[in-house]
This record gives sequence, C-alpha cells and structure tokens, in this order.
Amino acid sequence: MKQGFVKVAAATPDIRVADVSYNTKKICEAMDEAETERAKIVVFPELCVTGYTCSDLFFQDVLLQAAREAVIQIAEYTKDKDMLVFVGAPLMVDGKIYNVAAALNRGAILGFTTKTFLPNYGEFYEMRQFTP
Repeated sequence: MKQGFVKVAAATPDIRVADVSYNTKKICEAMDEAETERAKIVVFPELCVTGYTCSDLFFQDVLLQAAREAVIQIAEYTKDKDMLVFVGAPLMVDGKIYNVAAALNRGAILGFTTKTFLPNYGEFYEMRQFTP
C-alpha cells in the first residue's frame, strides 16, 4: 500500500473452452505477472476456469470436478503471494450448479459469491445451466 492506495489488476488470460488444466496454468501465470506489478487484488473473468461458452458441458461431472480441483489448485498457488484473488468458476452444491466468484488468499478459499442476475435472452441462456 502506498499513500493509502492499493493496486488492483483485472487479468484476462487466454483460455481454452473446457480445458481446465490449460486455463489454470494461464491463470497462475497471470497471477505471477500481477505480483511482479505489485498488485494486491487481482480479478479474473467470469467462468475463466472453464470458459464461459461451455453450454451443456456444464452438466458434465468431469468438467465440474475439474473446475472444483482447479479452484483448490489456484488457491494453493496464492499461498506465498500477498494478494487477494477472485476467479470465476462453476460450482455444484446439492445438485445445483452456480456461477461463482471464488475469493482466494494465502492458500485458502475465503468464500464464494454467486451470480444473482442470470441473463436469459439472445445467446445468453444461463438459467438453463445455473441457479441464481
């Protein structure tokens, strides 16, 4: 912190749809870059762990489990970093899928917040996959 200001970064890594392993690697690389630039808060895009356009792939247990493990792995990657990270991922809880932002810091998952207002028009049919 300098003169009461905190550096915040919005990171947009190149990702591949449904390639969670590749996306996790790119997210971690972006965190390294943000750390080099001394960012203390880093925000990643909605559903960046899986890609936004997975559509019905969001119903696949393989994808959801990979996303859950990726969030844990990304949280672990923050262990030695002095930053608060927000990363977007799908999360299944009690049979319902949520579009969440995970808050990560010092190797821990601090919590999740769900997307509340899901668009359901044009090419956006989020209410088909996600629960508000």
